Amino acid sequence: MLIAQQVIHFFKSEKARKLGIALFAAVIGNLLSLLSSMLTPLNPQVTFDFSHLATFAIAITFGPWYGLLTAALSSIYPYFHLAVFGIYGPTYGVAIILGKSMTGFFCGLLRGRMPTFLAITLSYVPESIFTFFFLHWMSFMLPAGTLTWEAITVGVIAEGWVEVIIFSFIIDNMVRRKVVETAVLMLEIFIIMFLVHKEFLQTLLLLLLIALFTLILFELVERTIHKPGSRLPENKDRDQ
Repeated sequence: MLIAQQVIHFFKSEKARKLGIALFAAVIGNLLSLLSSMLTPLNPQVTFDFSHLATFAIAITFGPWYGLLTAALSSIYPYFHLAVFGIYGPTYGVAIILGKSMTGFFCGLLRGRMPTFLAITLSYVPESIFTFFFLHWMSFMLPAGTLTWEAITVGVIAEGWVEVIIFSFIIDNMVRRKVVETAVLMLEIFIIMFLVHKEFLQTLLLLLLIALFTLILFELVERTIHKPGSRLPENKDRDQ
């Protein structure tokens, strides 16, 4: 009876609500990863992976452990796509989950200590370094020519930084409730991508889906966790 009461109390607690939001965000993260890999394929082993958008949203809102959980669970599709059915294999491919979990954890640690866009950007440094050395090591483990220097640096590392920098400004604007500025930013990103590569027309749909999912996620977080009229956490020095 006591155990049942404790279970009921837990599911009514704020921790349970935060956990539910984190799990929901992880589902969105996997969906975003699936969509981005389908709409923006660079090659079979290098695609845009927007699962970190959900990771950053949760890490900035709830902190490091929820960020880590969301990042780890959001890695399920990338793990199967790039490891189980890809070149890394199910064992070595666990590094994908570890790397993404680093980013979720460090993003949560840095929140509130600096502007949101900077916290998100810096949180990717550990994963970027880890990924670089992992891929460099895998280049010796895999058949010659499978992973080239260009594929590692330009394909994976640079592509990851492009994603993170875009996400940092999108989430920073959304945290501040600057929806119009966010829409303008996304339009500017689309125009740049179109000028660079006209086949990226499909990216417009992807960016619109990202905006929709992120707005739903933040709205759900605010309604579930915060009192009416309150706002998501902001850095005190951001607007100074």
